[in-house]
Amino acid sequence: MFGASVLVGAVISPAIRRALAPRAVLLLELWTATACGLFLVWPNVYVLAASIVPTAVVIPSSDAVVHGYRIAMTPDRLLGRSESARILMSLALSPLGPLTAGLLLEVSARAAIALFTAVALGVAVWGTASRALRAAPRLEELHSA
Repeated sequence: MFGASVLVGAVISPAIRRALAPRAVLLLELWTATACGLFLVWPNVYVLAASIVPTAVVIPSSDAVVHGYRIAMTPDRLLGRSESARILMSLALSPLGPLTAGLLLEVSARAAIALFTAVALGVAVWGTASRALRAAPRLEELHSA
């Protein structure tokens, strides 16, 4: 279900990015991630699965915004280096997610979801209050500068 939702999100991503400002796209992902908290109110695997669908649909749009911004803001002479560093950090840290999730799930599924929801809520509030996100220009404005 998650994979199919990401595919749907990839198909509609251009329309979302045209319709919404970059800040709105990013905040959409941040706030939809908090929907997992529904599992704490109604502990059912189907509720948990359905609560991640909105985030899965938005992920391709926010990825495009973030990657586009990063590439647009990086000087051409540093693009290869910065992308290499990003990929190295990303690949080095990627095993920690499943490891941490597995350890948390061994303790308690509800505790793991509660921790994820609390972190997601904190990040969503921080993103909403972020001055940098409020002032972010559209990608088209970066290209014309």
